[in-house]
Amino acid sequence: MPINSIKVGTFDIHSVSDGYMIFQREDFFPDVKKESWRQYPPYAKPKFEMNIGSFVIKGTRKTILVDTGLGKLDHRIDQPVRETLLSELDAFNIIPNDIDIVFLTHLHMDHVGTNMAKDNGIWKPTFPNARYIVGKSDWEMFSGLLHKPGYKYLEEQIQPLISNGTLDFFEGEITLTEGVVTLPTPGHTPGHTSLLINSNGEKAVIMGDAAHIPAQVEETSWSPSPDIDKNLSAETRSSLMALIESSHALIASGHFPKPGFGEIIKVDSKRFYRPIR
Repeated sequence: MPINSIKVGTFDIHSVSDGYMIFQREDFFPDVKKESWRQYPPYAKPKFEMNIGSFVIKGTRKTILVDTGLGKLDHRIDQPVRETLLSELDAFNIIPNDIDIVFLTHLHMDHVGTNMAKDNGIWKPTFPNARYIVGKSDWEMFSGLLHKPGYKYLEEQIQPLISNGTLDFFEGEITLTEGVVTLPTPGHTPGHTSLLINSNGEKAVIMGDAAHIPAQVEETSWSPSPDIDKNLSAETRSSLMALIESSHALIASGHFPKPGFGEIIKVDSKRFYRPIR
């Protein structure tokens, strides 16, 4: 049975979800040949489900929420289950006021949708005590899309945070709290960033969208259609999987099948993702 929490040193990492999406496989991975999918039976059908996962890193000093799902955003994505993030946080006895940091791996809509909520017609932070943090180079790109079709969510979920001074931009590697550092993983977006948790000799990597499905643990060249720079994304993914393997880190992936906790194993020189159960 899948587990919804793991312990990494002094940290508890909880998996929470805002529902799931359904995609056409060939639309999401247009460059992957049909026969290449045969060795990955869970993705043998034309459509596949993708979790909209977030993670809570709970330590002795800070409580960090990584990504905020799709929330109430108006979109055209096939999403049979939605708006479950807050109830799943509640299941861990975590309320919005408990969150100290909201870390956004990047600025695609399925990672920022519960940043803000309307209160009497005014946008207010869903997590009122938190600093929100995102890579500077992501905002440099996405700010140019503010008024374009399909990016209205930036006006609702990001711009108000800038206006009220609760969104911080960073570059490179920074420490969010002792034992949690940013890990630049560009390609999916310019400022896409993963997190490395390192405590008492144990490690985990919260990947964000450096990979979307378990097959990419081995097939690092498979870059999906949402990747801004597919070549850079593939290079980043290859380096990230090598780092995870060599450091014996656990994987936490919001888009892998829920809850998204696993590890890399080697079989006949090939990497595979094995869920933690």
